[in-house]
Amino acid sequence: MVKALNKELTIKAHENTEVVKTIYFGGGTPSVLSASLLHSLLQTITRHYLLDSEIEITIEANPDDINYTILQDWFDMGINRLSIGIQTFRPQLLESLNRSHNAIQAIKSIDMARKIGFTNISADLMFALPEASDEILQSDLETMVSLGLPHISVYGLTIEEKTVFGQWKRDGTMPFPTDEVYAHNYRIVHDTLVGHNYEHYEISNFAKKGFLSKHNTSYWFQESYIGIGPGAHSFNGTDRKENISNNQVYLKQLALGNIPEKVEKLSQTEMMNEYIMTHLRTQFGLHLSDFRRKYGFDLARHHHRFIHSLCQEGLATITDDTLKLTFDGFLISDEICAKLFFVDK
Repeated sequence: MVKALNKELTIKAHENTEVVKTIYFGGGTPSVLSASLLHSLLQTITRHYLLDSEIEITIEANPDDINYTILQDWFDMGINRLSIGIQTFRPQLLESLNRSHNAIQAIKSIDMARKIGFTNISADLMFALPEASDEILQSDLETMVSLGLPHISVYGLTIEEKTVFGQWKRDGTMPFPTDEVYAHNYRIVHDTLVGHNYEHYEISNFAKKGFLSKHNTSYWFQESYIGIGPGAHSFNGTDRKENISNNQVYLKQLALGNIPEKVEKLSQTEMMNEYIMTHLRTQFGLHLSDFRRKYGFDLARHHHRFIHSLCQEGLATITDDTLKLTFDGFLISDEICAKLFFVDK
């Protein structure tokens, strides 16, 4: 697989002329890769791409994969940001989420990373978990805050139909939070972290000053990116490419020097709608004048009545020609965006 990844990186280098500002090892559990294999990927990138002098290089890791040796290897090869999947500090909830680490390992992984020299550390926390209470969520949040983490990503549990949780929900085996409980939990997250001077800069992300994720922010600002590996997506501003997700087909095609991908040419309407959706996910909001310049449409005039009602109901604000959702707007952002979307005639 790593051989194929290196080959895809080499092939795609010919179609990239931009300076690479971020590298993100994710989409699974890259922390199980040996240091030598991971280093080979970075060497290929360094050899074929022009890297920014202040590049952000992130790796996702589970607490139970982290030890002093692997942390030192990552640090030495230039990885400068960790994203650790903690999820919760409660043993029974970790077990229900099928996580193999425990709270002690989670806390120790952060302590070890700091001793090695990592300062840019993010952790994932989940809310709206089955059988979780306000007290458990508040305790998890306070533990996160006490660890002094500069970045926290917080996600509500999503129940996919073809999963064990989906089956349990259909069978009524386990009680899952209602939409009202979900919203209530999300408000606890927001109020607690903002109260501890975290910036709620995107629907699911909170950061101390200077620690916003450069990589994820580039997605929300619709910057170009290259995806490597089975199921990976790439975007160049007008086209989206998707690699086949079947591992064996991916490996066979790369062995032949082909990238098994399908290309989707985005229409102007699709690009406009993506601009609306991605920008309104953030605290930076949607710059109305920029939208007019890029697409030739006046969003504020086209949706004047609806946008006015959003502001009247406290779901959005317009300041300096920028439309932003409030926290209450974040709660129903999908619904708001759907009503702002344009439709091909």
